[in-house]
Amino acid sequence: MTNATPKTAEPAHALVGRVRRSEGEQGIALLVVLLLSLILIPFAGEFAWQIQLEAKTSINVTDQLLLDNAIDAQREVVLAQIEYESPNNETDSYDDDWNREEVKQTDMQMGQTVVQLSTEMFDEQGKFNLTILAEGNDETKQIWKKRLADLIRLYRRDTKFDAAPFADELADDIYKWVNGETPRGNIPRPKMIDDSRMVVLGELHFISDRFEKERLLEDLRDGDDIAPGLHRYITVYGSGKINLNTAAKPVLQAIFSLDEDVADKIIERRGGTVDPDEEPEEEEDEDPESDDGGGEPFTDVNQVNELDGVNLALLNRNKVDLARDFDVRTNVFGMWITGKTEETRRDEWIVVERVPSSDPNEGLDGFRFLLHEERTDPLEDIPADQ
Repeated sequence: MTNATPKTAEPAHALVGRVRRSEGEQGIALLVVLLLSLILIPFAGEFAWQIQLEAKTSINVTDQLLLDNAIDAQREVVLAQIEYESPNNETDSYDDDWNREEVKQTDMQMGQTVVQLSTEMFDEQGKFNLTILAEGNDETKQIWKKRLADLIRLYRRDTKFDAAPFADELADDIYKWVNGETPRGNIPRPKMIDDSRMVVLGELHFISDRFEKERLLEDLRDGDDIAPGLHRYITVYGSGKINLNTAAKPVLQAIFSLDEDVADKIIERRGGTVDPDEEPEEEEDEDPESDDGGGEPFTDVNQVNELDGVNLALLNRNKVDLARDFDVRTNVFGMWITGKTEETRRDEWIVVERVPSSDPNEGLDGFRFLLHEERTDPLEDIPADQ
């Protein structure tokens, strides 16, 4: 019987060496893992961010397509309302149905998404038309140039954005531009448009750097201080005559600059409210079926003579020619349409011209689109009469 050879006990220092090697290998492995983590974590974060961005982009693209369709549909609704009213209207005013809240504020279901639509309507012929600065004789041109300067002085009066200090300078610059006294440079223009005509209000930025520095065309807000943009009061579209039923208060004040209270009388006469905080007085014989927002629009420019205190002397003092300066109808409408979803917003500015039919019984021949652009400067909530 063979005896088994007993195993020799491993020296203690050998065990310690192997334990140390094992601990060292584990430490190296841990260090490698940590290094890999430091390298991979940013990639993982970038990948996750990229996925989130692409998902957000996909939602925005989808929403933009929905907004495009919803805004186009809203535009057609407003145009249909204008066309429906046109044959029977002797006047155009903001009391017309195309300016009703039900038309201007609506929600539209687009598949699974609800698009909130709001529309602010503008009568372009209720504004000061810059092209009139180049029409008529020199005396008439100077009359309108002074009125433009007065309008610039007035439209932001009593706000921190007051433009009065440079009103005369700007009016002179615009006058020279419209009359071709200022070189136009290489501004791209449609070939069918006369070089002497302004095409869009954006041309004003080429006239003076103040339009950019002071943001004169935009609505501005600083806390509770709100200043309207000049786009609300000037235009390059329409006949040049100002619609008495839609003209904003600063426009009327600029025309009757020596008797500014006439502006209040015109607004009161057509059924507006001079002070938006003032409660209207009740009329004893009010027709219960009358429209709450309805006024008494002017049907003839000569009805201005019926206003208290207005006479030939006052008109002459302000160099007002009712037939030359005013109208009671319009053919040019501006629409600022805003569409919003939970994720996306889009603002579009559209100007259309109503084309009357040669046959008065046929209504309209349709509409001519004068401008359609996306906007990035938001509208502020400004009282309509202001």
